[in-house]
Amino acid sequence: MSAADWAARYCERFGFALAPSRGKRPMAGKGWNDEANLLRDPGEARRYFERHPQAGMGVCLEPSGLCSLDLDHLEHSRTVLAPEGIDVDALIRDYPTIVGRAPRVLFKAPAEVTALRHHPLQWPAERPIRPHDKLCVLELRAGRIKDMLPPSVHPDTGRPYRWLTAPRDGFAPPPDALLRLWRNFEAFRHRARNLCPWAPPEPEPALNNADRRYLKQRTGPSVIAAFNQAHDVSALLEAHGYKQQGRNRWKSPDCQGQAGVVLLGERIYCHHAGDPLGDGKPHDAFDLYAVFEHGGDVRAAVRAAAEALGMNAQGQAR
Repeated sequence: MSAADWAARYCERFGFALAPSRGKRPMAGKGWNDEANLLRDPGEARRYFERHPQAGMGVCLEPSGLCSLDLDHLEHSRTVLAPEGIDVDALIRDYPTIVGRAPRVLFKAPAEVTALRHHPLQWPAERPIRPHDKLCVLELRAGRIKDMLPPSVHPDTGRPYRWLTAPRDGFAPPPDALLRLWRNFEAFRHRARNLCPWAPPEPEPALNNADRRYLKQRTGPSVIAAFNQAHDVSALLEAHGYKQQGRNRWKSPDCQGQAGVVLLGERIYCHHAGDPLGDGKPHDAFDLYAVFEHGGDVRAAVRAAAEALGMNAQGQAR
């Protein structure tokens, strides 16, 4: 099929808004994503690519009702998405996917598409040439940006983009697990960044005011302090089936993929979304005790800890 045939089919069958390109650079230059510069009519799109058969073909995502997941580094993408309950290979198999240099999975944008933004997920470069060099692991792509379409030629590989999984029945919305990451990207970015195997973990963000109030309101703060002084988080993790992998990382017994429990001083931070500790907060030894031994019931844990330590619930020795 010629580029002109592809263009007409994209517009007619899927309602795409096409952006002619030179390599990856839009032909129209500044303002390329203005409505007047996009090709929507099948006949107009066909005529344009008949006149310019060597032009690249991009789709402007938001006006085409699309968003996409660009798996720039496939293996690292598996590493960061598996703890979030997302199977990268299943996405590629089950959703329309284009391959250029790397796979890119396309979805129907949800109704609240304007709430989705373009988010690149980057790690520090393993062997940086310059101090701030980054490695792009993946991109969550949305908005008035462009994805290249077959049969455009990739400027780096010199080979045409191709459909690895064709959109036979159109495009489906992103799975809920991926949408959650999109809407809470900064928390995901932090979890994913700390799975980088060659870079030290980022420090945990400081507690916000709500978290401070929560900690103050918990019953028996002196009991908690005494418990933390008497117990080691690593020992508690090991006692409940977590396996140490490396100096500061532990793997949850219920999660696949990389070890996502990071030891930061006397606290841990869990990056496994399916783990009872993976609630987005750092945890000390008492938190682990409350979760593992008392189902998260802090009051019951304080009473039991006070009994074991020979204290009353207000932290005074008996």
